Parts: sequence; structure tokens; C-alpha cells
Amino acid sequence: MRPIHDTLDWNLLRTFIVIVQEESVSRAAVRLYLSQPAVSLSLKRLEERLGQRLIERDSHRFRVTQAGHLVYQEAIDIYANVARLAASVSEADPEVAGHISLLFITGIQCRFLDSVFERFHQHFPQITFGIEEMSSLEVQHALLQRQGAIGICLSRQCPDNLNSQILARQRYRLYCGRRHALFGRDNLPMESLLHEAYVSFGSEQLDGVLSPLAVFRAQHGLQGSVVGQSSSLQEIQRMVLAGWGIGCLPEHLVARDVTEGRLWPLPPYDGVADIDLNLMWHSDARFSAAETTFVEFFLNAMAKVPMEERLTSGLESDVADPE
Repeated sequence: MRPIHDTLDWNLLRTFIVIVQEESVSRAAVRLYLSQPAVSLSLKRLEERLGQRLIERDSHRFRVTQAGHLVYQEAIDIYANVARLAASVSEADPEVAGHISLLFITGIQCRFLDSVFERFHQHFPQITFGIEEMSSLEVQHALLQRQGAIGICLSRQCPDNLNSQILARQRYRLYCGRRHALFGRDNLPMESLLHEAYVSFGSEQLDGVLSPLAVFRAQHGLQGSVVGQSSSLQEIQRMVLAGWGIGCLPEHLVARDVTEGRLWPLPPYDGVADIDLNLMWHSDARFSAAETTFVEFFLNAMAKVPMEERLTSGLESDVADPE
């Protein structure tokens, strides 16, 4: 019998990856633009070829077996290797070239990051980027599955198998919009906020990446009803600006709204919490030449610019040329 690596259809592994990620054959079919029977048949063929049950499913449950988890991890590695192979071939030119996949949370405003992108493109115009926006937990999950080279996200602690460096530290403060009853009032006591309606991030729970905001509310007895919730920073800002309720926002991001009279800072006036914006990558990543060049450029720039200056630093003097 011919060895399995000579006869296995690699498309079956690709289909299996999507089934596991979607936790559904029907959703996998939609994502792959295939019929549900075709996806089910691919799963059956893969199980028969490997001689193992990979997924147990019926009308009430979907469970990946132990063998399925092993196959999934191996399949992820295979496709990461294929991606690196394609990148390596494209980088055969003497000039560094290739494509880099980045995973970002929504709403990043960081002048240092803008500067890195600007200066990097000046030095390496043949390198292209794809940037996908998602939640912080999704960024970490995707990096663990090697679906992107580098991620920028919020994190309470760095997950196992990922490396992390603090890109910037954001101070979150409470604000209200100009139609809110507290707008324009100075020197307010904390008691004035106890029963105010609140606009909340989706990850603002005790076990979420914005848990310090939840801890603050609990410690100060802020018991107002949650009138709006979103995982998008822009949508939280929109609801606070509209006067729906008070809400926490990064101080540097809304400085212009405060200056122009659209938002009003509320107590505590020294801020609610400092939340770190983290640069992350897989600890076992085997970067392509383009990815290695970008990571080294980024880390070199971070080493030369103090963390407290990165949110608002200028575009010309904050990033060093590659050495």
C-alpha cells in the first residue's frame, strides 16, 4: 500500500480545518462555497483514509475527538508551512519582498504604529500587508492557530505559546456626552455616578480583557443599568457621544472630542485604569524573510522610543531607520 502522504487529498485537510473552526458542517459549507453534502463527504473520506473518527456530531452536539484535535493541529502546521513556502518563493528576488498578515483589534490609534508603517514602507516597498480586524480574544486565538504573523490586542496576561511586548499603555477615563445631565459640571463626587446609565464594552467583565473597568465599577458601587454594549471602541464612543450614558474610553483617543466640547471627563479625574496594548506573535513562529524583516524593524523601533510617548509621538522623529 502506498504511504498516506502520497495519496491523501490535501483539500480534505483544508475542509476539516474549516469544519473545526466553524464547529458546524453547514457553516463550513457556507464559508467554503460548497454544498453541505460535499463537505460531509469530505469529512467522511478523511476519516476513512485515516481510520479514525475525527468528529462526533448529531442534532444536539458537535465534538472534536482526541484524534480530531491532533489532526487539526497537524493540518494547521501544514498550511502554515505551505504559506511560508509561497512567501519564500516570492522572496527569491535580491530585494526583500513578500506578504505579511496582521491581526489587529478595532480602533487602534497610535502615532508610533503609523510611523512604523510609514517608514517601513519607505525602506521595503515590495512587502505587502493584509490587516484583519477582530476582538482581542480572536486575535490571540488566531495567532495560536498560526493564522497571522503578528497581532495587536488587549490582554490581561500573555497566553501560553505566544510572545508579547507592551506596545502602549492606554489610560481609560469615564466620560459623558454634551446632552448628558452631568456635562459641564466640575469637581463632581463619585457618588454622583452611582446610578447613571452605563455604556459597556463586551469584554468588560471580571474575566474579560477589560476586567479592570469591571473591577472599578464593582469597587465603587456603580449600579446604573447598562443601556448600550459593543465590542467596538468606535461604537462605545458613538453611544457616549449620543448621551445614552456614561462610559470608559481611552484618554488619548477622545482628547479632541473633549477639547471641542463633545465629551466631558468625569471622576475619578486621574483615570479609571491603565490598559496595555500588546504586540503578540507565536513563540514557535517560523517567519518568512518579509515577516522577520518587519518584526525586527518593529522591535528595534520600540526599543528606541519610550512606551509613554508611543500613543501621540510624531511621524518623523519617533522611528529609527533599520540598522
